[in-house]
Amino acid sequence: MIRDEAAHRLSRVARGTDGKVVDFARRQVFSPREKIGPVPASAPRRNLQRVICDLLASEINAGLQTFAFDILRVWLGDELNGFDAVAEIQSEDPAWSDDVAIAHWLHETAIKHYPTSDYAKAKR
Repeated sequence: MIRDEAAHRLSRVARGTDGKVVDFARRQVFSPREKIGPVPASAPRRNLQRVICDLLASEINAGLQTFAFDILRVWLGDELNGFDAVAEIQSEDPAWSDDVAIAHWLHETAIKHYPTSDYAKAKR
């Protein structure tokens, strides 16, 4: 598969490739990704495990995935219903060695995307 920069789509796919595989590739390769930055000095230092457990208790799906070439992807949502937000950190990013940055992104993004959730109500 080759990326067509202008159209943000797959320009060539091997004959016989299942449509589900093509859809998966499009979501993984071409969907927009935010960058996770360092935690602002004024923000509380959140515990990643606690944030993930609180999201789970509020029935908000979240995930972390390692990806080739020193990339860590973080998301809210799921493959079945769609990803509501996706971000990544690369090894050269300031937030790479700070799991609090991931916790901060998950927290802020969950409140933004799920403002009526139990999570958002409890954390405001």
